[in-house]
Amino acid sequence: MGLIIKELCVIVDHDCPEWLITHPEGNPTIDYTNGLKIYAIFKRQFLSGKRRRNRKQRQLGDNCPLIYALKKKDDLYTNISSIKKLNDSFKVICNKFMELEPKGYQLIISMPSAHNISHIIAKRLAKKFNATHLTDILRKITVDNAFQLLDRADVNIEETKSLSFKIKLQAKEVGLKGGFSLKSIPTEFRNIFPPFVLSTQSSSNTEKIRILLVDDLMATGTTLTTARDIIAQQYPNAIIHAICLFSSIRRQNKKT
Repeated sequence: MGLIIKELCVIVDHDCPEWLITHPEGNPTIDYTNGLKIYAIFKRQFLSGKRRRNRKQRQLGDNCPLIYALKKKDDLYTNISSIKKLNDSFKVICNKFMELEPKGYQLIISMPSAHNISHIIAKRLAKKFNATHLTDILRKITVDNAFQLLDRADVNIEETKSLSFKIKLQAKEVGLKGGFSLKSIPTEFRNIFPPFVLSTQSSSNTEKIRILLVDDLMATGTTLTTARDIIAQQYPNAIIHAICLFSSIRRQNKKT
């Protein structure tokens, strides 16, 4: 029910208890973050004590090596057999998800990303629910947007200089119109920079529709709750849920 990593190849092995639950039993899971109901198709696992003590093993793929392999990052990769196993489980788990949400969704929105995993998942779910799939309602903020947000932020002069320097480094790398990354920004200042904004400003839609946000990986849930808040401004009467391919590593929260 997990993964085996041989050198840099990430292999799906249903009999292995490490990293991930890859078979339908035990999936999907449900988490709640700031009132947002978030499903996960595959539940991530806490590693065994032995693997947690192995620093090199623990850090592979930022504790989710399969997503890194699918995105071909950090030299990790997977194989056709593993993708087939994952896809077979995915089909069954999606049917279980549909049973949990019999009212379905009318609008499915994939999170903006340099990789197309969330778009592929959203497209498949849109087909199952006979829903409209939107890929461009949200966009990542640009480096130029980050400078503008910093100008309006309530931070002291020294902090502003430090943050401005970090943003200038990104500007040199991707340009002012390039996508802004929070990775270099200290955690305590990340609230200044929302990960994305509405790509187009239009009038509010007051329909009472059900909307599903789709992402590839849940870390803290901040990305999805930010997206929920932005979409809720556009669709104030909508019921909004979220789903991701891989869950947070934390234990699922009960509804509050």
